[in-house]
Amino acid sequence: MHQLDLEAKQATIKVPGGPNKQALPPLRPVQRIPRAQFGVVGPFPLTANDLDALIFPDANAEERRALLEGLTFFSTPHTAAEGAGPDANQPFCFGCHRNSDEVPPGAGLVTTSSSASRAGRSSPTNFAFTSLDPTTGGGRAPDNDDAITNTGRTAAFTIFGDFKPSDGTFNGLAKFGGFVQHVRPTLAACLPDRIPPIAIDPNLGGIDPMTRLSATGFRRAVGERAAPPYVGRGLMEAVPVEDILALEDPQDRQGHTSSLDNPAAFLECPGDCISGRHNENPATLPSGFIGGSSEVRLGRFGLRAAGPTLMQFPVGGMQGEVGFTSAIRPTEINQADINMGRPGCVDPVSDPDAPVSTLFSLRSLMRLTTVPEFGDTLLSLLQSPDPTASQPPGSAAAKVQRGAILFGVDLVAFANRMIPGRIRATGDGLDPHAINQANRWVNCVGCHSPIHRTGESPADVGARLLRNVWAPIFSDLLIHKMTVIDAERIASTPRLPLLITRGGFDTLDIPRSGADDALPSQGVANGDEWRTPPLMGLGRIGPPFFHDARVYLSTRTLDSFPAGTVMTDSTVTNAPLVVRTLDDALRAAIELHDLPAPGPGCPVPPGGNSVGDVDYGSNPQDVICPPFDSETSRSNRSEAREVIRRYRALSPDDQQALIEFLKEL
Repeated sequence: MHQLDLEAKQATIKVPGGPNKQALPPLRPVQRIPRAQFGVVGPFPLTANDLDALIFPDANAEERRALLEGLTFFSTPHTAAEGAGPDANQPFCFGCHRNSDEVPPGAGLVTTSSSASRAGRSSPTNFAFTSLDPTTGGGRAPDNDDAITNTGRTAAFTIFGDFKPSDGTFNGLAKFGGFVQHVRPTLAACLPDRIPPIAIDPNLGGIDPMTRLSATGFRRAVGERAAPPYVGRGLMEAVPVEDILALEDPQDRQGHTSSLDNPAAFLECPGDCISGRHNENPATLPSGFIGGSSEVRLGRFGLRAAGPTLMQFPVGGMQGEVGFTSAIRPTEINQADINMGRPGCVDPVSDPDAPVSTLFSLRSLMRLTTVPEFGDTLLSLLQSPDPTASQPPGSAAAKVQRGAILFGVDLVAFANRMIPGRIRATGDGLDPHAINQANRWVNCVGCHSPIHRTGESPADVGARLLRNVWAPIFSDLLIHKMTVIDAERIASTPRLPLLITRGGFDTLDIPRSGADDALPSQGVANGDEWRTPPLMGLGRIGPPFFHDARVYLSTRTLDSFPAGTVMTDSTVTNAPLVVRTLDDALRAAIELHDLPAPGPGCPVPPGGNSVGDVDYGSNPQDVICPPFDSETSRSNRSEAREVIRRYRALSPDDQQALIEFLKEL
């Protein structure tokens, strides 16, 4: 299924440089925004004054002017009279970037939403309500906090289609308005999209109850996607292709040194279990436009790194989410079958709706949004003469320092690349990614590479701010296999919200499977592969986390139905975890890197072996928490299995130290 033959495909990836490659100027630390200022904006629509909280401080007046058209479009609610719709998911780009409106006070997180914010979520989505409303024939928008007897609330959007496992074919069901379910139409006369029932889907007649495959070899695939924060995307774009390729290990031939190794415990993999590979895709834009080409290129943007170019995202978001056409994509999105010919459900504005200049300005806004300064404790460590020097026991500095070491960071190399004047022009001889190659400890750095160098930027605005810097991206920009629970992967709809009492709270259980086969234009990625998410600004923007925002933290449901899962440390296996603080959310996000540990506390469905359309079979315990030496464990645990087993072996204090470090990013 779309397996990449790296040696055969390498020729299609353009690697700059060669014998005549010119030497680049010395690298410098990336310019960052003071932490307390980052992301603090006014009410929408945002204005030029709000750029101070988002973009490089040294951006000049001309560069700032180039961003204003995009900033206005991003933060202004749009109407049908402007050309929005008729089908849409949000009235404006801002609608998908609102998590900062819901964060609990006192967590040190930004409380005003902007393009640097994530998608918001206050509960899981109940697909029994959002997929189809029998009273109207359409679907329903997930805009109600109640996820048990109503839709749930999220800004994540749903994609759907039919998937053929035998050859990886994904059919986006254009006849039914697919592959994105649009649930907040601009025109009152339009119905929200539905996810078409299997009974009317021509691909899905005669489904085998055992395999869930139809006679044509297809099954339904549904998944949710959540907007990431637009932080440091211009830096990611400027990372040289060869640097990304150098980090991949598709055959898992590479190992590493760790003082936490337990040779008897890690026998499942030939190397360190981490076998990341690059994704690749055409740019899918007309070749006459900057960034557009049918040539297959390395991808680095999007949740599966399927996007080779930043322009795909303003183009796709403008058309696919808000319903604005442009000269690059001059046609309206597929209209759902239930809206075809519906009186009044017609776009009153001639296409294209928006000028190309808006797209260019949006792209420049994404490119020039930089990263926040580190937290005070980490910054003080990096500015000290020796970041590795012993700190007072129990102090904040000691915890953050310990967390960085456990993460696998070489603190001296990291400081040299982040603090001006710390590194000689000739270099320091240390790992360029600031990875402690002598001792990777837990080895979070195996995927979350702390530092990348940037080379030349393709930016037409502000390239001088992006080129030749050390950037704290904390991602290898590769795709990796994540966890799989087969029963959830093959179900016709994602699992319905599951209520489990934990720690005295009625929590909504966070699903642990990390696979879905909703794969529109996803390059060579398989359904269980996702790009390592960059951690830039993690401790400033906060949750929700994961590709579908499943780890949420919202004031709307904090005291009623918070998210919940189980976690393990060296003292307790699968202890209840209720997500009510930033620490809890980070702990849950770490735990979700792998399936739960086998043994007591496995989060199996209470009172039965199924949840809605998901049937876990006769023994859910071995499906959800498979024994480490089982075939299910070997095939369904993630590439992070060794990392997470080390993490679980840490003392509670050391686990907390990792959390303290992450909050400083």
